[in-house]
Amino acid sequence: MQGVHPFSLGEKMKEQLQRLWRLQRIELSLIEAEREQEEQPGKIRLLEERLKAEEKKVEEAKRRLQEMERRRRSLERDLEEEKEKIRRSKLRLLEVKTNKEYEAILKEIEWSEQTNSSREEEILQILEEIDTLEAELPSLERSVEEEKGRISRQIEELKEKGEELERNIEAWLREKDEIMGTLPKDLLSLYEKLKERRGGLAVVLVKNEACQGCYVHIPPQLYNEVLKNNRLITCPNCQRILYWEEEKTEGSD
Repeated sequence: MQGVHPFSLGEKMKEQLQRLWRLQRIELSLIEAEREQEEQPGKIRLLEERLKAEEKKVEEAKRRLQEMERRRRSLERDLEEEKEKIRRSKLRLLEVKTNKEYEAILKEIEWSEQTNSSREEEILQILEEIDTLEAELPSLERSVEEEKGRISRQIEELKEKGEELERNIEAWLREKDEIMGTLPKDLLSLYEKLKERRGGLAVVLVKNEACQGCYVHIPPQLYNEVLKNNRLITCPNCQRILYWEEEKTEGSD
């Protein structure tokens, strides 16, 4: 019969197929786990960068407040200096002897008063911004702390997941070695060759009378043989080893 291998007959075949199917699942799990392991450092690094970015939000708001306070103090100093300059200029008006000097001092006073008016407007704008930032800062700090908490938990979960992956990988490797030690060399050889030729997938389930590796329909007679799981049968199309896994009903162990 096409797809049935002569060396596969025997009482232990069902058990060997079960082990071979388990071996395939272990190796696929190992591939996925190792991929996750490789991605772990990058994921943690991204979260740590997000954590730093959140911390910078508060730092930036406080820095902005400090800058505005410095600017306000600088403007107020300049304002007072300019007022003193205006006061002295007005005193000079009492001492000038020519209209030309008088007009020049008036222009100085006018320019100084315009400059001070602009400074006062800027001071008012800065005070408004300071009030707004100071009012928003507590809310920002709470929001940042909450987000930092979420990110920190995600980092811890990833680290715990990494430890779990390491434990699983070690357990799967031990189980893999144990299974391989119980299988015949000719069966293992076929398995390895199929894995190499078929993208790492040597054993596949049969569902709805179709190979789940290539999804080609299995002839009825061959399908009935697969259901028994007592012979090694390969797909007539992709040559992968076919395995029937009885679907568990609800409540079954």
